[in-house]
Amino acid sequence: MNQTVAIFGATGAQGAPVVQEALAKGLTVRAVARDVAKISEMHGAAQAFAATLDDVDAIARALDGVDAAFLHLPAPTNPEDPQTWMTAFFTAAHQVGLPLLVFTTGGTAGDRYPSSTMIDGMTGGMMGVLNSGIPSIVLQPTIYLENLLPGFLTPQLKSEGVLAYPPLPETLKVTWTSHFDQARVAVAALTRPDLAGQHFEIGTPAPLTGGQLAELLSGWVDRPVSFAPQTPEELGAQVAEAFGNPGMGHMLTDMYGALAKMGDDDMCIDTRHVEETFGVTLSTVEEHIKSWGKASAAA
Repeated sequence: MNQTVAIFGATGAQGAPVVQEALAKGLTVRAVARDVAKISEMHGAAQAFAATLDDVDAIARALDGVDAAFLHLPAPTNPEDPQTWMTAFFTAAHQVGLPLLVFTTGGTAGDRYPSSTMIDGMTGGMMGVLNSGIPSIVLQPTIYLENLLPGFLTPQLKSEGVLAYPPLPETLKVTWTSHFDQARVAVAALTRPDLAGQHFEIGTPAPLTGGQLAELLSGWVDRPVSFAPQTPEELGAQVAEAFGNPGMGHMLTDMYGALAKMGDDDMCIDTRHVEETFGVTLSTVEEHIKSWGKASAAA
């Protein structure tokens, strides 16, 4: 039987790959975002639904009659946004009797991570979803690999061959998460109601130190790359200036400062368990970087 799924944030960096993966798997997709025209331009094979995450009626229309939905929260502009969005979404979900929700925390979450404002908030959001009364599967990604692409986090990478991100110790191994691997797991989860009530740490195979990541990036930028991590405080100031949001900068300083205290292997995830549980094959960081093309061509 063909399944119908609603995917929120369908035009964004996280949601768009989920739409494309779901369509590739033969699912009927309701792509949900603010701009119907942009949805239609990006995802011509999907059904376009307009909704914002504070509009209960629009959310309910998008959810009514689907077999499952995918949700992640966008970056908030004020501290009240996440609670407002979650309240509206779950009000609508209960109204229509949503059978299954797949939710991604959008970053490191769980009790095994050190406390910080962002980590605690994402962990609280995860528990709120699992205790919402809507059957839910929660995915807990790590640091997104695509954070490297916009350039403002890596301003010296192309020009000087210096990788300053992430602001973590050189010996700490990180299991990164690609948006595209997250999409593979998310779409598989949309058809797995038997896993409702569980949460899964997800990531892209093969954890890397900063130096190992720099070596992989050297082929992308066509020059040798060295890892010289900035401090969490420097990253926070950089983000605050780029987005005009001191609060966001402070939260990132706090989060990366907490992660920097972890042991060298503490950010490693067993991605084989994820692949076996969801029946997916994930790509390595090296494979994802090769798929980006050359940085010089994209510049």
